[in-house]
Amino acid sequence: MAIYPVAGHSYIEVDDAGGVPRNLSPYIEEIEPLGRQVSFVDVTGLNDAVRRVIPGAEPAQEFSLYGVFDDTPVTGPDTTLAGIVGLVGTVSYGPAGNAAGRRKVSGEFLCLSYQISGKLDGGPGDGLVRFAARFRQSGPVTVGVWV
Repeated sequence: MAIYPVAGHSYIEVDDAGGVPRNLSPYIEEIEPLGRQVSFVDVTGLNDAVRRVIPGAEPAQEFSLYGVFDDTPVTGPDTTLAGIVGLVGTVSYGPAGNAAGRRKVSGEFLCLSYQISGKLDGGPGDGLVRFAARFRQSGPVTVGVWV
């Protein structure tokens, strides 16, 4: 069984406002869990001694990206994320990178928010400006592999 550290191996791309996938991997520090989920429907009968369930609809999951702010035109995460708040686009995540055959989780997501935070010079902490972006699923999530 292979074990992959998040830094250096994971890959994340998010569509910009024009629908072009942008690699945000170099800027990301944390990706909240992203994958498939399913709800359930209780079908327990009156005479059943144990509850019974069947799969229901896939709920719309939410996840966030956290990373280091960079406003470099075209390639920086600020350019991509600031322009997609309120828009639905494709998000593709490779927990072990994006090489052919590696796991890929992707789907359409609404960007709910993009926020920037930092610490003032001389304050406690490392002084880096960071961002947080929140997404909500809009349609099915596909768990496959990169080609």
